[in-house]
Amino acid sequence: MKRLGFVTFACAMSTAGAQTPAAHVLDPLSAAEITRAVAVLKQSGRLTDQARFGTITAQPRAKTANATRGARILGFDWRKNEGFLAVVDLTGGRVESFAVVDSEPPMRLLTIRRAEEAAHADPRWVAALKERGIDTARVSVLAGLGERQSLARSGNERTVGGTTWLRDGVPGGNLTVDGMSILVNLTKGTLSQFSDSRDRGRVRDSAAFKAASAASRRELKPLTVAQPAGSSARIEGNVVTWDRWRFRVGVDPRRGLEVHDVSWTDGTRQRPVLYSGSVSEIIAPYGDPSFGTWYPRDEGDYGMGLYSQSSAVPGNDVPANAAFLTATMHDHVGRPVAVPRAIAVYERDGGMLWRHANVSVRGRQLVVSGHSTIDNYDYQFNWIFAQDGEIQAEVILSGIMNVGGGGRSANEHGAFGHVVAPGVNAPNPQHFFSYRLDLDVDGAANSVFAMETAAPPSGSANPKGELFGMREVPLATEQQAIADVSFSAARAWRVVNPREKNSLGDLTAYAIVPGAAAPAYPLAGSAPMRTAGYIAHQLWVTPFVPDEIYAAGEFQNLGRDGDGLPSWTSKNRPLTDTDVVAWYTLGITHIPRPEDWPYMPAHRGSVRLVPSSFFARNPALDVPPSR
Repeated sequence: MKRLGFVTFACAMSTAGAQTPAAHVLDPLSAAEITRAVAVLKQSGRLTDQARFGTITAQPRAKTANATRGARILGFDWRKNEGFLAVVDLTGGRVESFAVVDSEPPMRLLTIRRAEEAAHADPRWVAALKERGIDTARVSVLAGLGERQSLARSGNERTVGGTTWLRDGVPGGNLTVDGMSILVNLTKGTLSQFSDSRDRGRVRDSAAFKAASAASRRELKPLTVAQPAGSSARIEGNVVTWDRWRFRVGVDPRRGLEVHDVSWTDGTRQRPVLYSGSVSEIIAPYGDPSFGTWYPRDEGDYGMGLYSQSSAVPGNDVPANAAFLTATMHDHVGRPVAVPRAIAVYERDGGMLWRHANVSVRGRQLVVSGHSTIDNYDYQFNWIFAQDGEIQAEVILSGIMNVGGGGRSANEHGAFGHVVAPGVNAPNPQHFFSYRLDLDVDGAANSVFAMETAAPPSGSANPKGELFGMREVPLATEQQAIADVSFSAARAWRVVNPREKNSLGDLTAYAIVPGAAAPAYPLAGSAPMRTAGYIAHQLWVTPFVPDEIYAAGEFQNLGRDGDGLPSWTSKNRPLTDTDVVAWYTLGITHIPRPEDWPYMPAHRGSVRLVPSSFFARNPALDVPPSR
């Protein structure tokens, strides 16, 4: 057994040769599986030597006991100018399917990685950074493309301009390397143009940043987080067991942190709750005309696990008692890459669990945490498991705001942007996260009900005007299930198993309780609404289909309107007593303020999954009080 950060675990996800539980169909691909998948696809003769890979992920399968492991490979062949989607059967070692999807890269990431490949191979670019004292490992190359814009063509060759971006740059003008201009021949993988007009001095941190980030506050007295007897969490491979919970964790190259096969131990029964939980898409539409049209899709265009390959900062991102797991990603030519501290698992104080009179019990929570950095944005994703059966899906936003020039006066940009520093205007953005919640409550066959609370109208039904009640409305089809949060109705939704009952005779269920939510301000017909229609509503429900994974469709860079949830739900498929998937749109409207500059304080948003007749009484009554 190994010990790390006071938490005992058997092995990390990528620990070679360790004895781990058998792979689940949704577990992340191992290094060996990535290598095998790429080799099988290359040996099929469908690709040239200029084929590059955007994402290599586990292929979703039907929920059967004999489901085979597969790899889903999305990429672009620069010699052929073809985007492709392939599925490799890892068990049989064969290409299960192969399709050409477009003549444009299906992910912006593919263009970025190709531009980086060309830049890093050019001695002029490397020398220019060296003379500035910049390690090339610190930088990436951002392709100069507008949203859903096709690559420029020179005959049969594709080109794009690029900006050299400092991954660890600071606000105040040092996020990019000034003076360098490149034009990339993407087809050949070379720089067709390079110029450098700037004095080649070392990049200087801005005075404003130094002043803002100086640690001048008096340090507080130490707050020690320690578990001298070890943690109650056990980690074997990517299987986590804690208190009554058992689940699997992983980092998907595109979706980032996710949990699978979540169940609750109830006596001798292992009761399924959540087959899979993940963030299926992200979009951040901006609303300032001076900033231009900008609505980055961080997941579908970049990849939440792949793009930044972020590791947790011990003691700051997570507390000192965290255990860390390594994740396996891949590079653009299909080689496995190990990402240390990609997942953190730790116990924390959960506050009062329940209380009456002089009897009180304090709870504990288990947090599974992962990080993604997409250029200036930083996200922490948490799955939080409680002793009363609740699961909370939380996102924490931080990083650096996108800003523009101007900002000389508070009214210069009207209502659409806000001065956050002298000469700095921050436009209004919104941030939407589509959580894909494949709930299997006591089994796969479930139904969905809306919980609607209201007061009867004044009169004989409510003579004193004091009454209110909750009714459950069955959501029988996809169109009936499209819904928004409602303050007036205290609306929530129950995912019910129509075949299982608790000891009181109630059908067992879990409720989706809204947390952070926001209306989408882009108008119908606008580009953000056409490309990410899921943001129009907080709840969507679909029947389970293995390949229906991404709320806005799989090929974000291709500019296909209405893809994903709007297209799928137009079929109006039945939802009663079937395997259903709920999609919750977590929305945050960000009106910038000076306090958000230069680094944004962490902003939290979440949605909760709460047992609702899943038990016949408080499931935390058997938790012993703290000593």
